[in-house]
Amino acid sequence: MVSLSTQYARRVLDAALAHAEQLGVSVSISIVDDGGHVKAFARMDGASFFNTGLATNKAITSAGLGVSTQDFMEFAAGIPPLLAGLSAQPNVAILPGGAPITVDGEVVGAIGVSGGKGGEDQPIAEAGLAASAPVGA
Repeated sequence: MVSLSTQYARRVLDAALAHAEQLGVSVSISIVDDGGHVKAFARMDGASFFNTGLATNKAITSAGLGVSTQDFMEFAAGIPPLLAGLSAQPNVAILPGGAPITVDGEVVGAIGVSGGKGGEDQPIAEAGLAASAPVGA
């Protein structure tokens, strides 16, 4: 079974932070393993404390569902009972900014980003995923 190494989690975090800096936005970024446990985290200078929990919840949601929170949000929008039911669960955030981290097709964790003002969260998460491939995951 493959797991998310701290080294790989840091590479994803660093790539996402670099993209947020390029965009000029201050965000919180959380990387979780496949059990939803935080492996790496950063709150940029100027980012609200409120976004720390939201970033982690986006990552937990994405790791649990195995899809991006953006994709799931769009899917669930057409099924109001599903959207309402999941939205009421603890640690669930059905908002753009969460994306699964996969190794050899297996979900090993996820990234969650919160704090963008104009739709930057999902692109920042995706930039984190574009980090170099894992070495020993």
